Amino acid sequence: MKKYLLIISALISMEVCGQTLVYENQFARPLGTVLNEIQARFQVRLKYDIDTVGKKLPYADFRIRPYSVEESLTNVLSPFDYKFVKQGKDLYKLKSYEYPRRTDEDGVKMLAYLKTLYPDKEKWEQRKSCLREEVRLQLGIDALLKQTVNTKPILSKVRKFSGYTVYNFALETLPGLYVCGSVYAPRTRGKHALIICPNGHFGGGRYREDQQLRMATLARMGAVCVDYDLFGWGESALQVGASAHHSSAAHVIQAMNGIKILDYMLSSRNDIDANRVGVNGGSGGGTQTILLSVLDNRYTAAAPVVSLSSHFDGGCPCESGMPVTLACGGTNNAELAATFAPRPMLVVSDGKDWTSSVPVLEYPYLQYVYGFYEAKDRVSNVHLSKEGHDFGINKRTAVYDFFISVFALDKSQLDESKVTIEQEKALLSFGAKGEKLPQTAIRSFAGLAGYFPKGRYQGVISDAGLEKKAQDWTASLHLQDEKKEAFVSTLIFNHLRKVRDWHNEHPYTTVPAGINPLTGKVLSKLDREVIADSSMPQEVHARLMDGLRRALNEEQVEQVLDKYTVGKVAFTLKGYHAIVPDLTVEEEHVILANLKQAREQAIDYKNMKQISAIFEIYKTKCEQYLNSNGRNWHQLYKDYANKIKAEKAAKKSASKK
Repeated sequence: MKKYLLIISALISMEVCGQTLVYENQFARPLGTVLNEIQARFQVRLKYDIDTVGKKLPYADFRIRPYSVEESLTNVLSPFDYKFVKQGKDLYKLKSYEYPRRTDEDGVKMLAYLKTLYPDKEKWEQRKSCLREEVRLQLGIDALLKQTVNTKPILSKVRKFSGYTVYNFALETLPGLYVCGSVYAPRTRGKHALIICPNGHFGGGRYREDQQLRMATLARMGAVCVDYDLFGWGESALQVGASAHHSSAAHVIQAMNGIKILDYMLSSRNDIDANRVGVNGGSGGGTQTILLSVLDNRYTAAAPVVSLSSHFDGGCPCESGMPVTLACGGTNNAELAATFAPRPMLVVSDGKDWTSSVPVLEYPYLQYVYGFYEAKDRVSNVHLSKEGHDFGINKRTAVYDFFISVFALDKSQLDESKVTIEQEKALLSFGAKGEKLPQTAIRSFAGLAGYFPKGRYQGVISDAGLEKKAQDWTASLHLQDEKKEAFVSTLIFNHLRKVRDWHNEHPYTTVPAGINPLTGKVLSKLDREVIADSSMPQEVHARLMDGLRRALNEEQVEQVLDKYTVGKVAFTLKGYHAIVPDLTVEEEHVILANLKQAREQAIDYKNMKQISAIFEIYKTKCEQYLNSNGRNWHQLYKDYANKIKAEKAAKKSASKK
C-alpha cells in the first residue's frame, strides 16, 4: 500500500506497452493530435464540442485525403460517432453524432416519401390515426397518466395589473411531483380563449421578459394564458435536479404536465370557452406544442415558433428522448404537425436556425395535407429570413395576429408597454431555495424511478446525486455571485461525473492480475482499481484545477479539495501532532505540503478506499522524512500506541470503582 507511486508507475508503463501491442500494425495515433495536424495541413480552424481525451484513432494517417479536408474529417471522426458542421469558409465545428438532427436534403427526401403514403384524404386519415396511436405508445404517456393524482393546486394571491391579472400555481401531477407556472388572465368578464404555453429553452426560462410580455399581452386582449416550467428547470429543478431535464423522462413528464394543466384549467374555471383552446411555444416549447396537439384533441389552434422542421426533432432529450418519430414506420415533426389539419395553425420560422427551410419545404408540405380538407388557408407561415432563434417582437407580433384572427381577441389592447415585468421571485410558488415545498414533495429524481422500467434511469439518478453534491460544496463557499456559483458547481459536477465514468468504464479487471514486483505479493482488487483509475487522462484534472483557480482564491480552492477528501488533510495532520508532540514548524510545513499534494491527487479517485490509498503514499513520504530528520517514526508510533492503550486501561479501571 505504501509503495503505490512505484507500483502505479511500473504498471501504467506495462499498460502503455500493452496498448502498443494491441495497435500493432494499426498505425494508431491520438485523435487530438490528428485533428491538430488537419488544422495545420489544410489551414482551417476547428471548434470543439467533443471530447478527444484518451481517444486513439487506428490507421490514423491513412484516413487523410490530401485533396479534401471534409473527406478527411469524415474519415477521422466517424469511428467515434463524431461529425463536423461547416460554419464558415475555413471554420468547422466538431460535434457528437446527433440522431435527432439531419440535413435539409434528408427532410426533402423524407417528406417526398411520406407524400407517397397518402395521395388522398382517405389514406391520410388512416395514417393520422396510426400516428396518434403509436406516438402515445412510443412516448409511454398513458401508463403515466393512469398514475396521476387530482389534488387541489397550491395557488398564490392574485396580482392585478393594467388589463390583466397573474397568479402562480403548483399543480401536483404524480404523487409528490409538482409542475409550477403562472396564469395570466384578462380583467374583463365573459368567456375567454385559453392558450397553454409550454416553455422552451431560452435563457431565463418562463421568468424572462419576452415570455411575460407575450403572456400578459395575450391576456390583455382576452385570452387566459398559462406558462409552466420545463421538467428539471425553474422550480422543477428544486425537486428533481437540473440533470433530470436531460433525460427521456423529461419528454414524457412534460407532455403529461401539459395534459394535466389543460385538465385543471378547463375544470376549475367557468370563464373558458372550450371552443377556443390554443397551444403556443417557441423552440423546445414549439416541439411540445406539436406533441401536445397530437396527444390532445381539445386544442383548436396551434402556433409552434422557431421549432418546426422535417429534419430536426429537437436536440434535447426532453424533445426526442422517447422514440416518437419511429411511429408508423418513421415520421418527423412536420408530419406530426400535419395531424392538426384542418384546424388553424401558424408556423413561425427564421433564417438562422433549422427552420430556415420552412417556406420551401415544411410549409408547402403542410399545405399539401391541409389541401385534403380544402383548408390551405388555415395553415400559415411567417418567415423572418433575417432573424435568428429567439422569441423577439416580430415573432410575438405574428403570434398576436394569429390569435386575434382565430380567437377574435381584442386587438385594441395590443400594447406591450402596458405590461409590468415582474421579478423572478414574484413568479415562484415554493421560494428561491424550495423552502415552501410541501413535506410530501419529491426531493430527488430517484423518487420518480418507480414510475419507469426498473434500472432505466440509474445514470440520471447518479448524475442527480453528483449534481447535488457539487451544489452543496459550492454553496458552502458563500460566493454571493450567482454566475460564479453556477460555473463552479458545473465545473465540479463535470469532474465528478468524469471520474465516475472513467472508473465504471475501466474496472480493475482491465489491469492484469499478477504479483507486485516490489513486494512479491499478489495485487489486491484495490491495487488494481487504483492503477486503472490512475490512467485517467491528466486533462480531466487540469480542467478542474484551472477552472477553480480562475474562479476562486486559493483558500476557497482548498475548501473544495477538502470536500472531495472529507477533510483528510486536517485529520491526518492532527494525528501527526498527536504522535509527534514536539513537531517543529519546519516539520509541519513539509508534512502539510505532502498531505496537500495527496489531497489534490486523490480527488481523481472514485471512493474513500482509493482516496485513503493515495494518502498512504504520502504518509509514507512524511514518515520517511521524519526519520531522515533525526526522528524514529517506528518508536514514536509505538510510544503513542502504548500511551493510548494505557489511557484506555486507566479509564476502564476508573469506571469500575
